[in-house]
Amino acid sequence: MPEFSKQLERLEAIVRRLEAEDLDLDEALKLFEEGVERLRAAREQLAQAELKVKKVLEIESPS
Repeated sequence: MPEFSKQLERLEAIVRRLEAEDLDLDEALKLFEEGVERLRAAREQLAQAELKVKKVLEIESPS
């Protein structure tokens, strides 16, 4: 899985391309699908990072 920052960079590039008016429908759909996949992957990476942070905080200050 690519680094989170690389995912975001690619997502930004996809958005810029989708906003361009020179795309045909097939190319736009292909980019949209890739964008959705990358967004899901980025969200999963964020969720995993959040779990790690919670675990560290639990270790630092057990209740």
